[in-house]
Amino acid sequence: MSGRDFDGSSDEKVARNAALRNQIDDMLDDLRKRTADLQEKQAAAAQQTFEASSDDGMVNVRVDATGTVQEVRLSDKAFERTNPEKLARSITSVIREASGTAQRQLQSTFAAEADVSNVPEVPGVPSLQGLLNSGPLVEPPDPDAERARRRSEEAQSGRAATAPQVQAAPDDWDDDWESNRRGGRR
Repeated sequence: MSGRDFDGSSDEKVARNAALRNQIDDMLDDLRKRTADLQEKQAAAAQQTFEASSDDGMVNVRVDATGTVQEVRLSDKAFERTNPEKLARSITSVIREASGTAQRQLQSTFAAEADVSNVPEVPGVPSLQGLLNSGPLVEPPDPDAERARRRSEEAQSGRAATAPQVQAAPDDWDDDWESNRRGGRR
């Protein structure tokens, strides 16, 4: 600090001090308001759930606001109409869709809270701008892309669905029916 910072009359110093106190009080009031708003949004978000279903209705998934799976429901016919591999892919895809929807909604809800454009910079204090606007550590799944990918796979498997080809292994039981009927092989 230079000696010039302390120049001026006592009345000027009192006025500058009062202005700084008012600025700090305003910042604290704004912080309290933002904190209360954030707590309300957090409570509301914690109560949200999101659901996604496969187009054929075989798989339905419910997740919480963070994308954590809460429930997976399978249709009674799920095991009749598909094989385990396809069902597993469908379950995974529906989970990714529901999770991506939840995570993107959560990010959208709290995006305004990360806006620090009206927070004044304080000399000697690290900026909040870079800290809050760095984005998510991991990009959530894109629900639309996940659904489109699942539909594409289902369409391809639907076109390729033909009667299963059964290939019998060579078997000499049929060839030796007569000898087997008469007491087995000798």
